[in-house]
Amino acid sequence: MSDTSIHGVDEDEVEFYGTLRVLLLAIEAVIYAIYNLASRINDESIRRPLTRRPVTSNGLKYMDEIMTEDPKKFRDVYRMYPDIFRKLYKTPLTDTRFICVEEMVATFLLVVGQNNRYSQPKMIFKRSHFTVSRSFNKVLKALNTIAPEFMAKPESVPHVIRESTRFYPYFKVIVQHFMLFMNFKKHNEIFF
Repeated sequence: MSDTSIHGVDEDEVEFYGTLRVLLLAIEAVIYAIYNLASRINDESIRRPLTRRPVTSNGLKYMDEIMTEDPKKFRDVYRMYPDIFRKLYKTPLTDTRFICVEEMVATFLLVVGQNNRYSQPKMIFKRSHFTVSRSFNKVLKALNTIAPEFMAKPESVPHVIRESTRFYPYFKVIVQHFMLFMNFKKHNEIFF
């Protein structure tokens, strides 16, 4: 026979329900601890440093794909073949934290070669207007630094232009200004 109390409840049942209550309280405490941990983890992800975009390799992946696909398609879009493009991005430019040199040069070529605004590079590389503008200006400055190496100073005015009265009086001024510019550029490079 089981022990019954005054109220007609079995003591084994009381002990069982007491143990069950303690276990439920323990489970509730564990759930509360997990909830607090999860909320801390979520709060930490919100408190990340303020950056516009995470580090992405979308631009590099896009450039690798388009350079390996069809050289004629690449030439149509960027106005040069991929092998020439690879030589072009060996300038004083360096990768930044968020954007690679290939993407910067491609942005420049899209804007200049296609006579576009920044909207097409923004869509292709998924970058902000500011980033596209900044990378365009970096490439422009880099090209200005290497331009004197690739531009040959003319020895003299070609015979066809010099003999033609249609061209030479006007073209003479342009050639003289160009020669002065090249001399000025070389003179400044010596002192700086």
